Amino acid sequence: MKVSEEGIRRRLAWQANDEKDIEKARDYFMKLTRQGWLAARHNGEYKRILTFVPEYGEIWFIPLAEGG
Repeated sequence: MKVSEEGIRRRLAWQANDEKDIEKARDYFMKLTRQGWLAARHNGEYKRILTFVPEYGEIWFIPLAEGG
């Protein structure tokens, strides 16, 4: 699992075929969403997601203040 920052956004990336990596990523997802961060996929534009999907391999987190 890798977390990187781009400005105030955070990018979470993990290996979708590694159970330990998936579990770490799921825990991180739960932690940030409970803190009020918006989780999103980025395919040209940010699209909000509400559940963790291991197959994605990457999720962006946006602080609620910036998200709207």
